[in-house]
Amino acid sequence: MLELIWGKGFITPGGEGNVDRIVEGVDLEGKQILEIGSGLGGGAMVLAAKYGASVLGLEIEGPLVERATQYAKDAGLSGKIEFRQVAPGAFSVPDSSVDFVYSSGVLCHFEDKPGAFADVYRVLKPGGIFLGYDWLKGPDSLSDRMHEWMTAAGLTLYPDTLENYVGFLVDAGFDSVSSSDASDWYKQRATEEFELMSGPLYEEMAMVASPDARDQFIEEWRTMRIVLNSGELKSGYLRGRKP
Repeated sequence: MLELIWGKGFITPGGEGNVDRIVEGVDLEGKQILEIGSGLGGGAMVLAAKYGASVLGLEIEGPLVERATQYAKDAGLSGKIEFRQVAPGAFSVPDSSVDFVYSSGVLCHFEDKPGAFADVYRVLKPGGIFLGYDWLKGPDSLSDRMHEWMTAAGLTLYPDTLENYVGFLVDAGFDSVSSSDASDWYKQRATEEFELMSGPLYEEMAMVASPDARDQFIEEWRTMRIVLNSGELKSGYLRGRKP
């Protein structure tokens, strides 16, 4: 059902358009990218086909790796992309081995964010760049409404503020750190998506899964829109360079 909303291979917001925003202005041609949490492979396929990069995608869910691998094969991209199932924890990649680390909607699942960014720093070559987008929170503690949304969506998240993310990058040793708030963009997109689910996609979603699963999915979006509109759930972009 997420692919109906965000496009084939995507289980994170925005589909191909959001990949474009994450990497805007960066030359990826011939570069090696490590993707943290590659999901169904949509991001990796855009990075390889559209931007000319080679991508290693790390993912903890075996079925996602299998399906992403098939998608890449079908698209003729097997020579440019590898998807690898890994255990949670340190990235199974040698020190100073990749040009870019890319992540979209994944680091919010890491409870130890300083440790995650230290590992991102470790695997990057000198001059390498972290490119990321993530779910964030507002300045207050997580509310009951946030917990209601996470429960409805079946998610275990550890969202933090954009300011703290910047601090994690700086503390890990990155320079040229930049960030931008994407909350208004996704707040509008989520409204459009909810209207699609409640209208044009309503019957198709039931065929993809079941009527009950579709209705639960729409309920997840309803609760998500509440915390988006209140400013409790936010999102943003981050970059940092390894000296």
